[in-house]
Amino acid sequence: MLYDKYEDLIGKRLLHHLTDAHGLLLVPEGTLLSESQVEKMRKFKIDLADIHAEPVSPESGKQEAETEPEPEPQAAPADAKELVRKTGARLQDVEHFVQANGTVPVAELEDKVLPVIMEAARKRNLFQLFADLKSMGDYRYKQTIGVVVMSAMLGKWLRLEEQELSLLTTAASLYDIGSVKLPSYLLSKPDRYQPSEFEIMKEHTVMGHRLLLESGVDPRVASVALQHHEREDGSGYPRGLKGGEIDRLAKIVALADAYVAMTSDRPYRAAIPFYQVVREIHGGIIRGRFDSAIGLTFLNGLMAAQIGSDVILSDGRGGKILLVNPNYPTEPLIAVEEEFIDLSKTDSLRIQEIVG
Repeated sequence: MLYDKYEDLIGKRLLHHLTDAHGLLLVPEGTLLSESQVEKMRKFKIDLADIHAEPVSPESGKQEAETEPEPEPQAAPADAKELVRKTGARLQDVEHFVQANGTVPVAELEDKVLPVIMEAARKRNLFQLFADLKSMGDYRYKQTIGVVVMSAMLGKWLRLEEQELSLLTTAASLYDIGSVKLPSYLLSKPDRYQPSEFEIMKEHTVMGHRLLLESGVDPRVASVALQHHEREDGSGYPRGLKGGEIDRLAKIVALADAYVAMTSDRPYRAAIPFYQVVREIHGGIIRGRFDSAIGLTFLNGLMAAQIGSDVILSDGRGGKILLVNPNYPTEPLIAVEEEFIDLSKTDSLRIQEIVG
């Protein structure tokens, strides 16, 4: 639908990423356009004929407004951190139940754990939530929370149906459940695994699959636990599956798992800088290790989510992302105090971390 005036776009939903003449991302696809965003289009002289947006029904707009994060009072970060802490405690309770009873309390997890995770995600943007996760002690619970949130986001970017999205979040919360069957010394080991230890560690996929089937879960949830280390080119484990042999939900969780693992501290290494992580994932897509459609949707979503985020640069300075170039998503335009830095035009600076 075409519009005659910029003002007519206010309250409409954008149907595509909107970029300027140089390819810099101005407004991401799916945005419910505000007055300030429309004014940005006017300032950048975006032709109205190039803007495609759709009306939003009053009911849909009202529902979306209700589900959008409200402006947080100053105490909100502490509230979000408390939700993260509470989620970790509940995940630990699930683990203790499995160890004591040999089955997974799936209904309780869906009723009491997943809503808390999604509430924590609602209170913080994607990168702020990951910053909050750093305060948690056990990296396994950080990993699970991060993978649930990241998988749910990717599922929405992929426009999964509501039923499949719900199945995905359950699968993402249980994908690593087989780890509870591993020797405790492996889970707490501060160093990298020896080859023999890694072979034992790989068994968590098979054990998780068996445990979930015995607990009566949806077979696809169990398949995610089995397949989340499989790779598109057959280089993964435990069965070396390829392409269409891997459940789509497992491919989504695998990508989320890889991203969260690389961006998080581990006992044997510090978190990998954001720009290196994105390059690694992009390289995995190019080499055929990750599904290309899912992988590129993931990178585009991350790119859109960056706008407005606070960052720490490789020289230690803090800044804010203003614009993102779709051809160089790890090298956006950054505002640092009174200075504007285009990272695509310098080799001396990179984004070390996105903090929210």
